Amino acid sequence: MKPTTADELPSPGPTASPLQLLGEVVAATVSLDRLGRLVAREVRDITRAARVALLARDEQGRLRTVGDVTRRESGAVAGHVLALPLVVRAEVEGILVVQDAAERAALESLLSQVAPAVAAVRAAQTGGQEGAATRARIARQILHEVNNRLGAIQIYAYLLTERLKRSEDAGGLEIAGKLVGAIERLGSSIGSLAPETPAASAREATDLDVLVDGCLGKVAHDLAPAVLGRPERGAVGTVLVHGDSMLAALRRLLRELGSLDGARLGVATEPRPRRAAAIAIDTAVGMGRVAEALFAGDTDEFGRALLRDVVERQGGTVSVRRTGEDGARIHLELASGAE
Repeated sequence: MKPTTADELPSPGPTASPLQLLGEVVAATVSLDRLGRLVAREVRDITRAARVALLARDEQGRLRTVGDVTRRESGAVAGHVLALPLVVRAEVEGILVVQDAAERAALESLLSQVAPAVAAVRAAQTGGQEGAATRARIARQILHEVNNRLGAIQIYAYLLTERLKRSEDAGGLEIAGKLVGAIERLGSSIGSLAPETPAASAREATDLDVLVDGCLGKVAHDLAPAVLGRPERGAVGTVLVHGDSMLAALRRLLRELGSLDGARLGVATEPRPRRAAAIAIDTAVGMGRVAEALFAGDTDEFGRALLRDVVERQGGTVSVRRTGEDGARIHLELASGAE
């Protein structure tokens, strides 16, 4: 495919914004990293945010930072961080993470311009959704074959171990034990490589209070009673979620925050004016930890849970605001199930 040059682009209409023009020009260069850097800089300047990062999936499906810029005069600890999905035709094409934006109202219009540019670059690089689906199918087939071979090796390792036990070969047993451990670790690593992003159609209408109650029941035994406060039910009704990944993200979030020294957590469900409902988590510590995770993305397990499992898989929004010295109020905002 021959990249289109800026001179060959059609003339824009009179209502095109500078950011939209920027997206069209950079998309023609087929460079996701260049697009990310320029978009992050433009969003920072328009909203006067302290820091802006654009994250998008690469050709291997990993969510990575393609642009991250900070205001030179910004040295203060984050007071408010937003993670917003870039949606094109009901698919999340990327995630915009913004710290302390002075022009919050401008973000919605910027998202509608950034998302198509990210989608255009990805389509040019990967062949679009059909190409991505084909690669995912091939990857699953390869991993399936590798797992089959690995299973056979595990059986041989087990038989070898039993034979060494009967011969009382202590040295051989030690080596066999290391072999079994290495095989198990390899199996776990292979499992983590499998394409695992659920399709948007996999989301189902779920009662949010029931989902939160079920999660709290699973993590209560991991957290001291003084850490996890009594949940507040907002009776907010149903939201569209992929249940398994949402539960996994919420459990990881509560366990991580609950493990911090001096942690106290409060959990509630709340109605939201523009989105259907939110899970609100109050924490006495952790604003710095949450802000760091949102900008880190997939390179941080906590960030992966927030961005991959909440923003990308659920099409939701993560909003974090500082409370007290290092406390935070986290909103996991989810779309309505009444569609």
